[in-house]
Amino acid sequence: MRILFLSTSSLEDPSPRGRWLPLARELATLGYQPELALLHPTYDRLARAHRRQVQGGVVIYYASQMHVYGPVTRRRYYGSAALLRVTFQAARQLLAVALRVRPDALHVCKPQPMNGLAGLLAARRLGVPLYVDCDDYEAGGNRFGASWQHALVRYWEDMLPQRASAVTVNTRFLQARCTEIGVLPERIVYVPNGIAADRIGPPDARLVAGLRAALHLGDAPVVGYAGTLSETSHNVGLLLDAFALVRAELPTARLLLVGTGPDRAALQTRARELGLEDCVIFAGYADYTMIPAFFGLARCSVDPVADDAVARGRSPLKIIESLAAGVPVVTGDVGDRAEMLGAHGGTLVAPGSPRALADGLLVHLRDDTELAQAAGFARDQAARFRWDRLAHEWARVYAI
Repeated sequence: MRILFLSTSSLEDPSPRGRWLPLARELATLGYQPELALLHPTYDRLARAHRRQVQGGVVIYYASQMHVYGPVTRRRYYGSAALLRVTFQAARQLLAVALRVRPDALHVCKPQPMNGLAGLLAARRLGVPLYVDCDDYEAGGNRFGASWQHALVRYWEDMLPQRASAVTVNTRFLQARCTEIGVLPERIVYVPNGIAADRIGPPDARLVAGLRAALHLGDAPVVGYAGTLSETSHNVGLLLDAFALVRAELPTARLLLVGTGPDRAALQTRARELGLEDCVIFAGYADYTMIPAFFGLARCSVDPVADDAVARGRSPLKIIESLAAGVPVVTGDVGDRAEMLGAHGGTLVAPGSPRALADGLLVHLRDDTELAQAAGFARDQAARFRWDRLAHEWARVYAI
């Protein structure tokens, strides 16, 4: 069975890199022929020879421009007129890839206008089934430049799953939401985010030591955060407020923020206002291959959340990646996070509370028990989310 995944972003972005590509690799081992059609943040600069790639046996096509321009560290947002032009061009080019590839099935990765329109038209012309993967609640957590953009995204998130042959989701919240908008429960397959088996294990000790020296961490106990610096979707401000309380009780503690995003400057200002400029390190963007080493610096990692639709609709890759590196996670008890952490993967706290988050972090920063044992528990929990296991669940959708 030849399956073409249609995505609105590139392998620089978390979902294609952390969900659809590793999943496609595992589906290939099960006898499927998965391929990915993606959009690129600087498509006009992408050499023609790089517009078709093969990674891990999976063919990848870059079809057109993304809805934002520039690499992760320098993203630029389009105005309304330009965004409409880019949207229709991307939909047309994704459609062209689908008609050229002629797959046996199409799987839309996030029900959005660009890939959704292409998927609907291609499925109709080719007479093949259309599947949809809901891995986030975009209408509830994205930053929109205009009200029409929000309305358009919400329309596609509500409409497309109802038109699909079946739907995959990565959270119980999205599973329930699809049921509420009219998708039959038997047409929904739950598959949380996962991790490749070869990414489970201790980070390179020499690389970790080199980072610790370069960042002047010494023997300080470290809290690690890896993700987008965006208040719209990741509550890093809540983390800064919590860490101010941690610092008051444990002055040697350090907070390491790995990543970038639209609110980086505002968060740096907030850190200065809280008097944290000497203990909060904004490390900037890091390639995903370096993330395990950054986690290896920390006594625990953190996923700061409020109890809202954004958090309930997300299956955080950062949690699985931290566990895979052997680092326990402190996060709010929202959505599927209790299931992700299990009994020994970290600490759940009341969501949205700086005090509760600070107390959870202090548990790990002050813990003098055997770190190797905690690391083993974390990696055992991560192994429950290996893609070579989850791929069997995913494949059930193609039998519906």
